[in-house]
Amino acid sequence: MKSEVLTGQAALEVHVRKTLEENNVNQAETMNGMMKSAWGGCSYEEGTITFEFPVQEWQANRVGNMHGGVICTAFDLTIAALARFYARENFAPTVSLDVKYIRPVKVGDTLVVTAEITSAGRRISQLTGRAFSKSTGKLAATAASVYLNADTSKEKK
Repeated sequence: MKSEVLTGQAALEVHVRKTLEENNVNQAETMNGMMKSAWGGCSYEEGTITFEFPVQEWQANRVGNMHGGVICTAFDLTIAALARFYARENFAPTVSLDVKYIRPVKVGDTLVVTAEITSAGRRISQLTGRAFSKSTGKLAATAASVYLNADTSKEKK
């Protein structure tokens, strides 16, 4: 029996669910797992994925808001997942990630991050991100990023 190759929306959904399982289960004790990323949706047609991150006590800065470095981590986790989808079987390390902070997100809220592909090239992908407070719906931060599509087939094992 021939196995079915998924494409389009179905392939993206499988990729996102696999990424969330890798982050939350396989890497539970790492920063990836501690972030507790959750499904927020995806659109193959729009080139987007969305992860939701509960703002936890350990992520707070001195005034009780999500620390800027943790917001940056949420962007990196979300955007990298989309970059890896476009890299196919290859590795997609972050080359640059520029974050602009607009307003705080409080502990107890949820940060909703949407990544969007801007350009998926053979070697470089460019993506953007937008982060919102789930409780207020207000924009909290934006990001612009570059990821390398690294061919891992030629790496030494």
